[in-house]
Amino acid sequence: MPLRNKILIADDDAEMLETLSNMLEAAGYAVIKAENGLEAVELARKELPALIMLDIHMPKMDGLKACKEIKTDQVSKTIPVVMLTVEGSIKEIEQAITYGAKTYITKPSSRNEILKVVKSILS
Repeated sequence: MPLRNKILIADDDAEMLETLSNMLEAAGYAVIKAENGLEAVELARKELPALIMLDIHMPKMDGLKACKEIKTDQVSKTIPVVMLTVEGSIKEIEQAITYGAKTYITKPSSRNEILKVVKSILS
């Protein structure tokens, strides 16, 4: 059973990863960090977070492939996924939604916007 306040964030940008995790921890969430898609898929199965946030462009495995893996895996398929994207390419976002992502957040986004999305999914 996933913990209601545990969030997995995967982003290869160390600064962005730190910013997001600090913001979510300050709002009362427990954060697990991954630096690439492969690590995110492994942690999703092991940790069973309540929510997964995936950057689209990452090394080893990009966020789109990671989303597809997470959503086709029996263990992690029910965990909601939010994609993080810098340019918000419509094609990539459509692909992520096809793979099962709930929504996306463009980077940078305001703290309020990110927390609103997280709260709406987890409530």
